[in-house]
Amino acid sequence: MDDAASKPSSAAALEAAYALETPDDNRQLYRSWASTYDQDFIDATGYVYARHVAEVFDRYADPDADDPVLDIGCGTGGVGVALRALHRGPVDGIDISPEMMEVAATKQTADGEPVYRSLREADLTARVPIEDGAYSAIVSAGTFTFGHLGPGPLDEVLRIAASGALLVIGVNADHYRADGFADRFDDDVATGTITPPTIVEVPVYSGDVGDHSDSRAMIAVFHRT
Repeated sequence: MDDAASKPSSAAALEAAYALETPDDNRQLYRSWASTYDQDFIDATGYVYARHVAEVFDRYADPDADDPVLDIGCGTGGVGVALRALHRGPVDGIDISPEMMEVAATKQTADGEPVYRSLREADLTARVPIEDGAYSAIVSAGTFTFGHLGPGPLDEVLRIAASGALLVIGVNADHYRADGFADRFDDDVATGTITPPTIVEVPVYSGDVGDHSDSRAMIAVFHRT
């Protein structure tokens, strides 16, 4: 079957995304979806989650900070575009799908500069190719959700966060409750690993996506100690 024939519709792909089980499942889905993801998912559903994560980061970050921001699960670049529009950056991205990052690499700012300074393939269920404490600003939207990542990979996120780093991590609200993210954050606070998180709840979509139209996300805002 050729790539065009195997591309899922936005509704079918959304259901498939929530049903993923392994990193290879993720790679396969997003390989077939990458070239039309922006049009048949972000635009078609009114996907506002990425913009909300960028806005929350901008609200809590030092107004004069210019440290590189790591976008975890950057996909085709929605968070990066929103961050650069808010004059935040430079932005680096990691994602499990090289095809999605190929699209992200084409994104430009209003001044014609690349949105992303660097992009690299990484699987957060394993060790990512980034040094300990490399980033003082980390964001994520759409990666901690059903079929993608549970709270376990936060170990790797925290490993690459510098002491004092600001983290703005979005988690699907149903996933947050079902998979123990609150307990995980409580444990990290108790061990002195992070500061107590502020939780900002936001909508994921502004359009009609059927059963998922009312989807919400919990954006956890905290610092690495």
